[in-house]
Amino acid sequence: MTIIYSIIGIVFVVCLILTPIVIKFSRKFNLVDVPKDERRVHNKPMPRVGGIAMVVSMFIGLGIYYFITRNIPSIALNENFIGFLLGGIIIFTMGLLDDIFNLKARYKFLFQLVAAIIVYFFGIKISGIKIPFIYTDIINFGWLDFPVTILWIIGITNAINLIDGLDGLAAGISAISATALLIIFITTSASLEAIVITAVLVGATLGFLPYNFNPAKTFMGDVGSNFLGFTLATVSIMGFAKGYTLLAIIAPILALGVPIFDTLFAMIRRFLKGQPMLQPDGAHIHHRLLKMGLSQKQAVILLYILTSVLCIFAVTIISADIWKFILLIFAIICFVIIALLNFQKNKHRNNEDVTVSDNFSVEHKNKK
Repeated sequence: MTIIYSIIGIVFVVCLILTPIVIKFSRKFNLVDVPKDERRVHNKPMPRVGGIAMVVSMFIGLGIYYFITRNIPSIALNENFIGFLLGGIIIFTMGLLDDIFNLKARYKFLFQLVAAIIVYFFGIKISGIKIPFIYTDIINFGWLDFPVTILWIIGITNAINLIDGLDGLAAGISAISATALLIIFITTSASLEAIVITAVLVGATLGFLPYNFNPAKTFMGDVGSNFLGFTLATVSIMGFAKGYTLLAIIAPILALGVPIFDTLFAMIRRFLKGQPMLQPDGAHIHHRLLKMGLSQKQAVILLYILTSVLCIFAVTIISADIWKFILLIFAIICFVIIALLNFQKNKHRNNEDVTVSDNFSVEHKNKK
């Protein structure tokens, strides 16, 4: 664990140092995002490949760990790490090309598909599930493990990419989710590869946030958001590979709840409107919060809080027994219902006050 904590610190510092360098590089080669439509919330050109610093710092951290432990079999990385590395390089390349040349959606999908297939053939796969209290044996997916794994990796990769719409949003949510997953992996003695990769992800996102939080000095770009999504998707499979229980499947879904549900709603929304599934729009959850009157910073902090709550649920699922979790969910539901009822009551009372005030004003004017 000392090595893990040290790696987090090293990656954090490396990313802090690299990000200003990448910002200068972006400005020098005009790799900036110019606000040209209503979906963009910034009002000046912004360096858009800051994610290079995150990816490079993660590779440096993984390289340091590999060279320190390569001759110690008990803590050396295995073939899963190689699969992640190869897939990550492909995603990094795709993201960088997209930031420079603006790739079409079908080409980006092909890159993501190839990366997911490589990961699968290196043994990182969702091969079955066990439903507690209902069926005690593992239900093997058989040949379905391939499409299920591919769908999960591509889905989460795009989910993080789609939510990258406000300063610090994708980086912060990834940092919170990765921290929750790291806690779960350590407490459940998950695979070493999952722990190490998640640790460097935590360090990189925390090191990048000071430059990306509102007001941002740089964007992470597709090179950053796609790599974050790919990493979270991959480690969530690696970390729960030892126990394919229903709770183990639910935990990463909760930890990544905000981007997952935002993406699902976006797909449903576009389907109902007859729009292409990958066509960007301005109706994501962060856009809606801005339209409600929240500032960028307020919207991001609110989504941070929501992600943190979901991550607490995820950790609770794994660390506590199922009945404690059910009681916690029941208590939360009761709290939400009471809050909603109270909100409706106050809203109704405010409407009555407005009506009374309007009537008084009219009567007062008539008396005059």
